[in-house]
Amino acid sequence: MDGEAVLVHADTSAYYGLNASATCVWEALVAAALTREDMSRRLSARYGGEADTLLGDVEALVATLASESLIVEVPASDGGAADASPASNVRRDQSRYERPTLTRFGELEKLVLSGE
Repeated sequence: MDGEAVLVHADTSAYYGLNASATCVWEALVAAALTREDMSRRLSARYGGEADTLLGDVEALVATLASESLIVEVPASDGGAADASPASNVRRDQSRYERPTLTRFGELEKLVLSGE
Protein backbone atom coordinates (compact mmCIF):
# COMPACT_ATOMS: atom_id res chain seq x y z
CA MET A 1 0.00 0.00 0.00
CA ASP A 2 1.57 3.29 -1.12
CA GLY A 3 4.88 1.47 -1.58
CA GLU A 4 4.86 0.14 1.98
CA ALA A 5 4.43 -3.46 3.12
CA VAL A 6 3.10 -5.38 6.09
CA LEU A 7 4.77 -8.61 7.21
CA VAL A 8 3.24 -11.24 9.47
CA HIS A 9 5.53 -13.70 11.25
CA ALA A 10 3.96 -17.13 10.67
CA ASP A 11 5.13 -18.59 14.00
CA THR A 12 4.54 -15.71 16.40
CA SER A 13 1.70 -13.86 14.58
CA ALA A 14 3.63 -10.62 15.19
CA TYR A 15 3.01 -8.10 12.43
CA TYR A 16 5.32 -5.41 11.16
CA GLY A 17 5.23 -2.40 8.89
CA LEU A 18 7.96 -1.59 6.38
CA ASN A 19 8.35 1.92 5.01
CA ALA A 20 8.90 2.36 1.25
CA SER A 21 12.68 2.02 1.28
CA ALA A 22 12.53 -1.01 3.58
CA THR A 23 9.96 -2.51 1.20
CA CYS A 24 12.45 -2.00 -1.64
CA VAL A 25 15.05 -3.97 0.33
CA TRP A 26 12.49 -6.66 1.27
CA GLU A 27 11.46 -7.10 -2.37
CA ALA A 28 15.12 -7.50 -3.29
CA LEU A 29 15.57 -10.10 -0.55
CA VAL A 30 12.65 -12.25 -1.68
CA ALA A 31 13.51 -11.93 -5.40
CA ALA A 32 17.04 -13.32 -5.17
CA ALA A 33 19.84 -14.07 -2.75
CA LEU A 34 21.49 -10.66 -2.76
CA THR A 35 24.38 -9.21 -0.83
CA ARG A 36 23.97 -6.09 1.28
CA GLU A 37 25.97 -4.24 -1.36
CA ASP A 38 23.51 -5.35 -4.07
CA MET A 39 20.61 -4.11 -1.95
CA SER A 40 22.28 -0.74 -1.33
CA ARG A 41 22.80 -0.38 -5.09
CA ARG A 42 19.07 -1.00 -5.59
CA LEU A 43 18.23 1.73 -3.06
CA SER A 44 20.67 4.05 -4.81
CA ALA A 45 19.07 3.32 -8.18
CA ARG A 46 15.59 3.96 -6.81
CA TYR A 47 16.17 7.00 -4.60
CA GLY A 48 19.53 8.41 -5.63
CA GLY A 49 22.44 8.82 -3.28
CA GLU A 50 25.64 6.84 -3.07
CA ALA A 51 25.30 3.08 -2.61
CA ASP A 52 28.25 3.09 -0.19
CA THR A 53 26.45 5.63 1.99
CA LEU A 54 23.20 3.62 1.95
CA LEU A 55 25.00 0.39 2.88
CA GLY A 56 24.84 1.21 6.60
CA ASP A 57 21.06 1.63 6.39
CA VAL A 58 20.74 -1.73 4.62
CA GLU A 59 22.95 -3.42 7.22
CA ALA A 60 20.85 -2.00 10.05
CA LEU A 61 17.60 -3.18 8.45
CA VAL A 62 18.97 -6.66 7.74
CA ALA A 63 20.13 -6.93 11.37
CA THR A 64 16.67 -5.91 12.60
CA LEU A 65 14.92 -8.37 10.28
CA ALA A 66 17.24 -11.12 11.51
CA SER A 67 16.73 -10.21 15.19
CA GLU A 68 12.95 -10.55 14.69
CA SER A 69 13.50 -13.93 12.94
CA LEU A 70 11.96 -12.61 9.74
CA ILE A 71 15.02 -13.63 7.72
CA VAL A 72 17.80 -16.13 8.17
CA GLU A 73 21.18 -15.05 6.93
CA VAL A 74 23.22 -17.60 5.02
CA PRO A 75 26.87 -17.40 4.07
CA ALA A 76 27.52 -16.27 0.50
CA SER A 77 28.31 -19.07 -1.92
CA ASP A 78 31.45 -19.03 -4.00
CA GLY A 79 29.37 -18.33 -7.11
CA GLY A 80 27.94 -15.12 -5.71
CA ALA A 81 24.36 -13.98 -5.75
CA ALA A 82 22.33 -14.20 -8.90
CA ASP A 83 20.53 -10.88 -9.18
CA ALA A 84 17.49 -11.51 -11.39
CA SER A 85 16.91 -7.81 -12.00
CA PRO A 86 19.95 -5.54 -11.91
CA ALA A 87 19.82 -2.20 -10.13
CA SER A 88 19.76 -0.47 -13.50
CA ASN A 89 16.28 -1.95 -14.10
CA VAL A 90 14.83 -0.61 -10.84
CA ARG A 91 12.33 2.18 -11.47
CA ARG A 92 13.30 5.59 -10.12
CA ASP A 93 11.12 6.70 -7.21
CA GLN A 94 10.48 10.42 -7.13
CA SER A 95 9.79 10.45 -3.40
CA ARG A 96 12.40 11.48 -0.89
CA TYR A 97 14.60 8.77 0.59
CA GLU A 98 13.89 7.71 4.16
CA ARG A 99 16.07 5.34 6.14
CA PRO A 100 14.57 1.83 5.86
CA THR A 101 12.55 1.05 8.98
CA LEU A 102 10.71 -1.95 10.39
CA THR A 103 8.00 -1.22 12.96
CA ARG A 104 6.57 -3.99 15.13
CA PHE A 105 2.90 -3.47 15.91
CA GLY A 106 2.01 -6.50 18.02
CA GLU A 107 0.47 -9.91 17.57
CA LEU A 108 -2.16 -10.34 14.89
CA GLU A 109 -3.90 -13.04 16.93
CA LYS A 110 -4.43 -10.64 19.84
CA LEU A 111 -5.69 -7.94 17.47
CA VAL A 112 -8.24 -10.30 15.91
CA LEU A 113 -9.41 -11.58 19.29
CA SER A 114 -9.80 -8.03 20.64
CA GLY A 115 -12.19 -7.15 17.82
CA GLU A 116 -10.39 -3.92 16.90
